[in-house]
Amino acid sequence: MFAQNDVLSPSATTREITGLAPAGFGVALFGSAFLLFWIEPLIARMLLPYLGGSQNVWNTCLVFFQAVLLLGYTYAYVLARFCSLRYQAIVHTVIMAAGAGFLPIVIASTWSPPAAISPVVVLFGILLVLLGLPFFALSANGPLLQQWYCAAAGKDMRNPFPLYAVSNAGSLAALVAYPLLVEPNLTLSRQTTLWMDGYLALTGMIMFAGCLAAFGQTQSRAVAPAATPAPAWPVRLNWLVYAALPSSLLLGVTGYVTTDIASFPFLWILPLSLYLLSFILTFSKRPLLDHALAVKLLPVAILWAAAGFLLSSVSLFAAASIEFAAFFFIAMVCNGELARIKPHPDRLTEFYLWISLGGVVGGALTALVSPLLFKDFVEYPLALSLVCLLTPGESGTRKDAYGHRILDSYGPLLLGGAIILVVVQPFALVNGYLSGGATVAGLALAGYCAVARKPRNLLLIALAVLLTLHIQQLLLTRYGSTVARERSFYGVYTVTENRAAGYRMMFHGPTLHGVERIDAKKYEPLTYYAAGGPLGDVMRAVGPRSKSIAVIGLGIGSTGCYATARQSWTFYELDPLVQKIASDSGLFHSLEQCAPNAKIVLGDGRLKLADAGRNQYDLLILDAFSSDAIPVHLLTREAFEGYARALKPHGVMAIHITNRHFDLAPVISRTAPAAGFITYERSFTAPEGSDLAALSSSRWMVLARYPNDLRRIVASPGWEKSEPKPNTKLWTDDYSNVLSALK
Repeated sequence: MFAQNDVLSPSATTREITGLAPAGFGVALFGSAFLLFWIEPLIARMLLPYLGGSQNVWNTCLVFFQAVLLLGYTYAYVLARFCSLRYQAIVHTVIMAAGAGFLPIVIASTWSPPAAISPVVVLFGILLVLLGLPFFALSANGPLLQQWYCAAAGKDMRNPFPLYAVSNAGSLAALVAYPLLVEPNLTLSRQTTLWMDGYLALTGMIMFAGCLAAFGQTQSRAVAPAATPAPAWPVRLNWLVYAALPSSLLLGVTGYVTTDIASFPFLWILPLSLYLLSFILTFSKRPLLDHALAVKLLPVAILWAAAGFLLSSVSLFAAASIEFAAFFFIAMVCNGELARIKPHPDRLTEFYLWISLGGVVGGALTALVSPLLFKDFVEYPLALSLVCLLTPGESGTRKDAYGHRILDSYGPLLLGGAIILVVVQPFALVNGYLSGGATVAGLALAGYCAVARKPRNLLLIALAVLLTLHIQQLLLTRYGSTVARERSFYGVYTVTENRAAGYRMMFHGPTLHGVERIDAKKYEPLTYYAAGGPLGDVMRAVGPRSKSIAVIGLGIGSTGCYATARQSWTFYELDPLVQKIASDSGLFHSLEQCAPNAKIVLGDGRLKLADAGRNQYDLLILDAFSSDAIPVHLLTREAFEGYARALKPHGVMAIHITNRHFDLAPVISRTAPAAGFITYERSFTAPEGSDLAALSSSRWMVLARYPNDLRRIVASPGWEKSEPKPNTKLWTDDYSNVLSALK
């Protein structure tokens, strides 16, 4: 292997390729990357409504993209190593043209995901059908174009790695443009049309670039065999590990943030943009941050991430900002290490192949394997803990630096485990709550180690703190109040109880989704659904005259406590696990005691409600949340048109819009009238000193076609007519802007 200085020698970096080659390759690379990363949030945004708006839709899509990217890099590697330049250009142009046959991307209006099949399998299948070949063709462009660029230079081979930065710059430009320019101004159908036009134009650029490589200075000669020795397996393993960990952290931090806010393109794109920016900066000719300095500061970044966990209960946005900053710095270290140990350009496609494989491994372990192994969201802190074991910047005595070590000995694991046993267990047993005390102890020890200039010990303390924070739930299950925890594609559900207060509670993520009194003689609706709140007003006014009632969102079945013997109740629930917890686990009894004959329909509420037919319900309650995130597809004009069809002519709709991060009232006030509804809203604040578990602050809206149908409801104190604001745009299935609803 050539040393890095050989690759970047003045003679190799100052010579220019004549003609149009530099511009042709640069434009093609930038355009290919732009299209590649434009289609990622676009297709995920199109598929999101069909799977309940779950944040795991994006993470699963990312794993698919990484897997196809690996296939594309493998194809590019084989093509570049064994085929002539002319044959490469012909074959790849044909592949690009074949991909155009799948365009434009359209999801049939009649399609719905099969309920009996895993959402992961459904997502992979539909992505393969809609986007498989075009995405595969685009994914191979990066390594192939860089390989052709080197070949077009002949003996005066240029350094291709800055083109890697050009490619990432195209990706970053697409990601920045999407939430700020594309999504707010273009409908989904218009986006797919423009994307198809760009793909066709790029196919012509690829043909041009192939001609430059095949018929330029090299005159269609076969690619010369590699002049440098094959990298040792420890080096290949280095490439894989340092690519896998940032990939795992990317999906982990995205899931951590979107679970409790919302799953929408901006929050998908922000961490992905930081991930790409780290590649651009570390693979540039003059890196912005010295790699050796970054390695020394790595322990601080890990402790910074640990501090972010502590802030999550105080300010989610502050915690998210801290986690994003820590993730970016860690990605800079890992990708900086990849840049430091990158091979000679004639090993370029193999290098990218291993990086891509690492990305797939990290992504698959986080998005696909972890939900099967863990009942809690531990993949993100686990990946952070593994970063503590890396030793970037260290080399062996060999000149080629292939003796670089990946992991330390077993000493760090043993020391970390000893710290956990000494610090964690006493706090768990004595206080029943361990994160605060263990973190303070860990930070104090970390400060001591930092003063003593022992960065490796600082890493070990960081590892102990991170593990401490995220095994607390396991210990609390044994010694404290957590009685059950389950996980599905749609998130983590935790059931806790407070025997002293007499309550049992269900959380989705960190958000409370229902409370029930333990051993109650008569079950009643509590928290957001209490009789003293807005829903109580609705049920007192229209409940007695409602014979058929539908609820989108089951929770623990609290709304069913308003049921009477003469009423027919139907619950629409997306997640089968919620039904299991509410009715089959033996933990909650509201549903079986209050509405034993209620019908539960599994599947997305909007899609299943459409199957119910017209004029079915007197009252429709929309109470669908994913943790505290908003389900965008349930708030569009088409969604409200569906609700109007399902309601009887004088039917009433109640919508639960309590949310810490988004103000949904202006959106609904603008969208609902397009379907023929008038709207009122009420914000309820629980009286000071009240039992918040029994009576929670909440915000609700009521809708009906005719004012008289809401007369008795809005006569109660606190109800106000909700008028649309002129600057609020209409949300449709083809257009929505979640950022506009941000508080």
